Amino acid sequence: MSVYTPLSHAQLADVLTPFGFQLRDYHAASHGIENSTFLIEARDRHGQPSPLVLTVFESLDPTALAPYLTLLEHLAEQHLPVPAPLPNADGKDQITVAGKPAVLMPRLPGQHDFAVDADRCRQVGTLLARLHASDTSSLQPLPSERERLHDFSDHLRRLPEAERDTAAALLLDWLAQPAGSTLIHGDLFRDNLLWEDGQISALLDFYNACLDHPEYDLAVALNDWCVDAHGQIEPEREQALLSAYREQGRNVDHSRLCEALAVAALRFWLSRLAGPVSDHSEGQGSKDPEEFARIYRQRLKALTV
Repeated sequence: MSVYTPLSHAQLADVLTPFGFQLRDYHAASHGIENSTFLIEARDRHGQPSPLVLTVFESLDPTALAPYLTLLEHLAEQHLPVPAPLPNADGKDQITVAGKPAVLMPRLPGQHDFAVDADRCRQVGTLLARLHASDTSSLQPLPSERERLHDFSDHLRRLPEAERDTAAALLLDWLAQPAGSTLIHGDLFRDNLLWEDGQISALLDFYNACLDHPEYDLAVALNDWCVDAHGQIEPEREQALLSAYREQGRNVDHSRLCEALAVAALRFWLSRLAGPVSDHSEGQGSKDPEEFARIYRQRLKALTV
């Protein structure tokens, strides 16, 4: 992740002490654009190596963050490859760092690897099917992706003038439909998975998770995993992801998926046009909006054929 809240060695050491860890080394992660994330090498009370991740949240307040932490604990208990927050000596899993809410988690094994092929797409489809089958009855209410989409509609003015009306109509139609009740990740890009020996080892960054139609989650993933650099669909990868999803007993509404593909592409085009959290960050910052402009145009063309 990009870093908007730099922390010194001494500051991080102070953060770890109430959790019973001793800081050895750390560096800022470089993927993502919303929060400040630090990859930490530490030792536990017994002197054993303990790789950790500290995330400092730049936009979520403590109240808004709490349901996501409950969700992570819930998913980890269901044996999904998700890191659960660690409690400190007072039993709290949410802390304050530099005046902002923060969470310390174990660093799951694996590395970022942005290679993509049909086999990896099959794994993504299987993982999404498992996530979508999760029991949500005990979860705290999560923010709605529909609310985020409504907020992003304020940025339609940033689009080329010739495309604004069509984009506005697409969003209006999607938002007029009732939301679904399936737990979705909402942000399953390649930078939110870790890999080890060619297998998915961790699913990260649930801070766009919500209840909605599974087709929207599939659309977000398909728009990253199954298109080429020009926004063109890669049929083999797309078929691999959707087939693996269906093989887990999950159904896909084709009509809804086609619309969701265009909506999801528009959503990330608008969010990238909206820019990073801060103009002064160490790391990646905001990603290229034109990538999703190309994908959106392809998905919209397919929708209107």
